[in-house]
Amino acid sequence: MNSLATVGLGISGAIVGVPLAAVAYGVQASGPVRIPERWWLGGAARPSVVIATAVCTGVAAAIVGAVMPPTVGLLFYAIFAVIGVGLAIIDVRSRRLPHCLTGALWASSGLYFVVAALSSGEFGPLGRAAAAGIATVTGMLVIALSLPGQLGLGDVAFAGAITFNLGWLSWSAAGLGLLTGLILHGAFAATFKHWRAGYALTPMGPALMVGWLLTVALGWHAFVLTV
Repeated sequence: MNSLATVGLGISGAIVGVPLAAVAYGVQASGPVRIPERWWLGGAARPSVVIATAVCTGVAAAIVGAVMPPTVGLLFYAIFAVIGVGLAIIDVRSRRLPHCLTGALWASSGLYFVVAALSSGEFGPLGRAAAAGIATVTGMLVIALSLPGQLGLGDVAFAGAITFNLGWLSWSAAGLGLLTGLILHGAFAATFKHWRAGYALTPMGPALMVGWLLTVALGWHAFVLTV
């Protein structure tokens, strides 16, 4: 365990969680995502919301720091963790996964993967990540179009970003992350079916993010050596 990375990323993640709380509190069910006033203090979000968001982002980033080696990739996986937690919170509040934030996940992961592939000359992991992400988006898009109301395009983009990110590690990591998220979503829907109007209205973002984090927490080394 890299204690320095764990503590450093945990603190950094918690700090970033404050403006994320402001954004999450301001996002509406539709319309553009705007940076709210006093975003550096959490905007209009209640102090309890700001603290809870900061704790969640800090813990997620610290977990990444604890299990991954201290390389450049560590920073990009921590970025994924923090933004992913923000997306999960937004999905709970607004039933929405804004494309600007899911796009940031794709872009940050892709930037690191391309640079790493060019630097090492090994393009296999990049191809695997791209294939995993594209396959996930294609499959879930078919489901979304076939069963309107059951799956949103934000869910499709987020799930694709997760398998794209985990696909860099291995096929098994991508598969485990997605499958865990889907199973958790089903469990969440069954648990809260009396509180919400059924499965279709249960936000998928939190389950997908927990699936990603659990997969990473199992150990980066366990996946990076797997074909």
